[in-house]
Amino acid sequence: MTAMKAIVVRNLTAEVLERFKEVAASNHRNAEAHARFLIEREVSAAPADTCGELAERIWADPAPDVDVKKVDSYLATRGRRSNRP
Repeated sequence: MTAMKAIVVRNLTAEVLERFKEVAASNHRNAEAHARFLIEREVSAAPADTCGELAERIWADPAPDVDVKKVDSYLATRGRRSNRP
């Protein structure tokens, strides 16, 4: 594998960057390592054929800062039911 060039992400607000660093730290990574992890995970995932398959893949590995109860409550108000216990 050859060395890759850097990726620059512009126009992030200070709040977004700070929150990203917090999420990275909660996963025991620095911001660069966390960005690399997210990119690698996204490009290595099999493409979803349907929205339902994509949703199942997302639910299988939710972000560590997702409040599942709030998501379930939101889905319930939209007339959808979560299959979470």
